[in-house]
Amino acid sequence: MLTSLARFAARRSRAVLVLAALAAVACGLLGQGVAARLAGGGWTAPGSPSARAEALLTGRFHAGAPDVVLLARAPDSVDAPGARAAGLALVGRLCREPGVTGVDSYWTGPVTYGTCRTPGARSSVDDAALRSADARTALVAVRLEGGGRAARAAVERLLPAATASPGPLRVQVTGHAVLDRALERYSERDLLRTEVLAVPATLLLLLFVFGSPAAACLPLAVGAVAVTGTLAVLRVLTAVTEVSTFALNITAAVGLALAIDYSLYLVARYREETAAGRAPEEAVQAAAGTAGRTVVVSAAAVALGLLALTLFPLHILRSMAYAGVSVVLLAAASALLLVPAALSRFPRAIGRGDLFARWRRPPGRARDGWRRLALRVMRRPLLVTAVTTGALLVLALPFRQVSFGFSDDRVLPRDAPEVRAAQELRDGFPQLRDPVEVVLPGWRPDRRGRVAELDAYARRLSVLPGVLAVRTATGSYVRGQDVPLACAAEASPAPGALPGCPALRNFASPAGTWLAVSGTAGPYAPESAALVDRLRAARAPAPVLAGGPTAQFQDARDVLARRLPWALGAMAAATFLLLLVFTRSVFLPLKALAVNLLSLTATFGAMVFVFQQGHLKWLVGDFTATGTISVVVPVITFCLAFGLSLDYEILLLARIREAHARTGDTVRATAAGLQAAGPLFTASAALVLAVLLALATAEVALVKLLAVTTALSVVLDTVAIRPLLVPAVMRLAGRANWWLPSLPRRLPRTARPSSPGARGLRASPDEELS
Repeated sequence: MLTSLARFAARRSRAVLVLAALAAVACGLLGQGVAARLAGGGWTAPGSPSARAEALLTGRFHAGAPDVVLLARAPDSVDAPGARAAGLALVGRLCREPGVTGVDSYWTGPVTYGTCRTPGARSSVDDAALRSADARTALVAVRLEGGGRAARAAVERLLPAATASPGPLRVQVTGHAVLDRALERYSERDLLRTEVLAVPATLLLLLFVFGSPAAACLPLAVGAVAVTGTLAVLRVLTAVTEVSTFALNITAAVGLALAIDYSLYLVARYREETAAGRAPEEAVQAAAGTAGRTVVVSAAAVALGLLALTLFPLHILRSMAYAGVSVVLLAAASALLLVPAALSRFPRAIGRGDLFARWRRPPGRARDGWRRLALRVMRRPLLVTAVTTGALLVLALPFRQVSFGFSDDRVLPRDAPEVRAAQELRDGFPQLRDPVEVVLPGWRPDRRGRVAELDAYARRLSVLPGVLAVRTATGSYVRGQDVPLACAAEASPAPGALPGCPALRNFASPAGTWLAVSGTAGPYAPESAALVDRLRAARAPAPVLAGGPTAQFQDARDVLARRLPWALGAMAAATFLLLLVFTRSVFLPLKALAVNLLSLTATFGAMVFVFQQGHLKWLVGDFTATGTISVVVPVITFCLAFGLSLDYEILLLARIREAHARTGDTVRATAAGLQAAGPLFTASAALVLAVLLALATAEVALVKLLAVTTALSVVLDTVAIRPLLVPAVMRLAGRANWWLPSLPRRLPRTARPSSPGARGLRASPDEELS
């Protein structure tokens, strides 16, 4: 089938190339502006208790974390007449903005949902929780209608009103809607920087690897088709589901990396076939039948690895799967069509010529170095296996200290104004720092005795270990005691109204009642997780739902833990079956899974050492070390790195299997396979690293983390796994490498052509290893 596809592309090369160019342009136009339609969230588990609590808070209570938070700082005091007047005017402007559904401020208290109006019509409420300890900063919390794109559009309109003519107040702006907007802006800048750095560097490396300008441009053309096609796919997906902002950056990097790999394999095999005396047309078909088969198996393996992400309910993981699978399949399809067409259309420009021939080592000597390395390794296979495995396990040791959490505003550059405002909010208002939101659905303190019951419940929660303060409809509590609030008296309280401050009335609604419980530790600290467990277990007037960042993290972590064995099992089973058919062996797929897993454990150790503990910033670039790793990052990294590692494994196994079909000897086949594949996966790794290291310059720390850890996995794979561990294990396994009792061991004819790299194997196995 691959030979027929190559023959079709070669005979209709002009039509294929023109249609590919038109398709890339059309997809680019369709995908234009996709970044504005991507979402910054996707971390929470849909249907979990914390998600249900969040839905009630935002949809029925119109509470929870505000969309926009303004920190208004006065020169002396926010209670000064000028500062108070400016604050009231600021709230009035915000209330009149389209899309604003409620405003809560130090000077006014909460303005009821749906009746947001100029605060001059209501009495003043000084809520001390919204004023800093030095009385120089006051908070204004704004809630917006809708979410996603509607909230971002409202933020764009709101920011000028929030910062214009503040009088004596200096206003800083943060909040999750503002941070989502900043994340989108920095992601677009990172993508542009990646393209500016990666494309020229990759083009220079491609020119050196291929020696021909036309051949060097071919992988970039394949990558352009794959990436623009994926942008169009993402644009369509945003109409039916939530797609994460991070998917855009990963799509560009993975698409370009795999397009380079697949083009390199096909062009290199074409050159080998023409050097062996085949006519150009026959060489194109032979390359498609051999290297093309490797491309298909590699793309299938990488796609299956990424497809395992769909088993997790988190939108960020599923959108990574949608984007990743799309770009992998498009890269493979583009390479299998465009490379044969281009080779047929421009055989001399792509297949011949080397601008750097005078500076290169002779091809025979370069390839023979890989053969000699394989033979040296196989002389002492047990020692090499022990030393290499031990070194990788030492690198993995820091992973024992991993502490998981969620990404927050600190994934952005620390000098971003939104991040500085968020840090001031954390430092100056500890009682409002990421509270646990305890929701009592359907339970209202409007009946006789329920007010006292809510009061007693809030007091009980306030004395639990790890609780800083509790706020609810009956008041604010610290260590079981009421905290007085400066509340203006109501002129005519409504019959049956709750006692306490009117500023707290939004804690109760027809949907039920909720309590904001502030903890003494950060949201992802073990103490905070223990606090959520205590709140869920505490005696309550009604069934409890816990929301907020800590509860959301716990629910997401639990979902990932439950689904992870199924995802890993599905990935391992699919990879095993695919490699079983590809290699006609039971042992080789198991060996591939084992060595790849060993490489990834070392990568995870480095991830913790660098990004959780904050080491080696001078090498990877500045970022904020939060002391945690986002709970979804190891899952994404595993799928990306596992896929790229399998790509090199499949290339090496294909060459070893071909040599074994000719010689019937494991030692000769392994040496010949590394001799043929070593230059290819080394060149591929250098090119992939150029893309990943360009992506590692990202200002968004999560993108930097994924790029650096995946790049480290590629380095370990190229330096330790393929040239050292694989030959050593192959030698130790001996005949077990090829054990397959029930299936025919004969390879298809397309996988048995001669390989120039194996011609020098004249000695017997014992002579080679002596």
